[in-house]
Parts: sequence; C-alpha cells; structure tokens
Amino acid sequence: MKSVKLTSSFLYYLVSIIAYGYLITAIYTLINCTFEGPFFEKLPNNRFAINYPFTSEHFLLGSEFTTNYVAEMVLGIALYGIFFFVLSGVFNAFRQKKLFTLFGVNHLKRFYIFNLVLYPVLAILWAIISIEDFPFFAMISAHLIMGLFIYFMNAIFEQGLRLQNEQDLFI
Repeated sequence: MKSVKLTSSFLYYLVSIIAYGYLITAIYTLINCTFEGPFFEKLPNNRFAINYPFTSEHFLLGSEFTTNYVAEMVLGIALYGIFFFVLSGVFNAFRQKKLFTLFGVNHLKRFYIFNLVLYPVLAILWAIISIEDFPFFAMISAHLIMGLFIYFMNAIFEQGLRLQNEQDLFI
C-alpha cells in the first residue's frame, strides 16, 4: 500500500500542476484575445498567435481570429483544466491514511459524474458549434470508459466505507 500512496502523491501533485496550467492558459488566452495585449500577435489570413509572456516566441496559434473560434479554444482548454482538477481529487483520495473515507467517495463521484454526464453533454454541444474538426466520438468514448471504470471503483469504495463504519461501531 505504501507504493500506492507514493505513486498517488506524485500523480496528485503532477496532475494538479497540469490542471492549474490549463486553467491559467485559458485565462491567459481569453485576456490576450479580448484585449489584444502585448503578447497577442495578428498573423496573415486572419490567424493569430499568443506569445509566451515577455517574449516573441509563439505559445498558442489560432486558425482564425473570430469570437466563435476564440470562445471554442478557451472553453476547450478550460474544460481540460477542470478535468485534470477533478482527476487530481481522485489521486488525492488514494493519498489519505484511511482509504475508505467519505472524502474519497466524494472525489470519485465527482470524477465519474464529470466523465459520464458533464463531458459528453459539453462535447456534443462543442461538436455542434465547433469550427475545428476534432475526433469528438473518440473523445466522448474515452471519457465514458474512464467514467464507468471510476463508477465501479466508487461502488467498491462506498461498500468499503460502509463495512469500515460498521467495523468501527462493532469495536
């Protein structure tokens, strides 16, 4: 169990950094595209680039500088920031001293609800309004598989929590 706690701790911190990176990138993109600040660069053919702060090195490239495209780009980046944030909660649940806790069950529940309900709905809406050609079916399928796996894991955790609470009452 020690290796699980060590691995989950490492993954918790890594995925948390990735989540915040995505969320900060979404905000950075939105601010630069909205205000066309010093890190925003218009390119030929209505394309655009967002540069790394205080450099002229491109960080993100956009196919077309329209409100719909920028909104789609920002929402896509933010959606994956939320995904990684919820995933970090799952890894955090495996770091705890007690494995079967209400804390862990709640984080697993959030993750499977995100993947089974929220992501497919948002991805379908995203596909309807999308300018880009993304493999939406494959993305939805992958999230459904993850969601189902965590749904079953959540059921195991709920049963473990029940048994643990009964054991605590019995002693």
